[in-house]
Amino acid sequence: MKGKFLLSAFALLPMSLFGQAAKPAAADTAPEFARYEIFAGADYSSANQVKSSSALVGFNVGADAKLKKWFGGVVDFGDYGDSHGLVTPTVTTFMAGPEFYIPADRITGFLHVMFGGEHTGNAGETPDISFAYAFGGGFEYTLKKHWAVRVSGDDVLSSFVQSYGASGESPHTRANARASGGIAYRF
Repeated sequence: MKGKFLLSAFALLPMSLFGQAAKPAAADTAPEFARYEIFAGADYSSANQVKSSSALVGFNVGADAKLKKWFGGVVDFGDYGDSHGLVTPTVTTFMAGPEFYIPADRITGFLHVMFGGEHTGNAGETPDISFAYAFGGGFEYTLKKHWAVRVSGDDVLSSFVQSYGASGESPHTRANARASGGIAYRF
């Protein structure tokens, strides 16, 4: 009797261990996140590089790619005009750089540093193209799986000559605050 009990215990042991084996639950797997995103929105920018001009209103479009859930890259294009000052400049920016994400359930924060160029038109400045860089951030609020509302702010720094008769490189760096609001599509 004792032998049959031990034999059955050893026979049932592998089955009980197999039943105890941990299987990954659906909740243990990492949730899917959208790797790519395109965004567009309306922008408001100061125009500190041009004398006697007021703020500029325009648009910006861009795209970002997430390499990790917390890190990726962003490309940003902006075009601004519609000034109501004594001078009516236009400003075009194209920048790209790394972006860091702070993910949460429905709100995702982000910080970025972008480098590129800025062109100022209708102001008679020489040169009218300058190296530019921006640092800033914002957040996105998820509306649906693929759609989000995006709000951001940057400080765009560039260097233009302030005197209309001057030529050459400008020793003056100008910072233009920029605010943007729009929508984003994730895929």
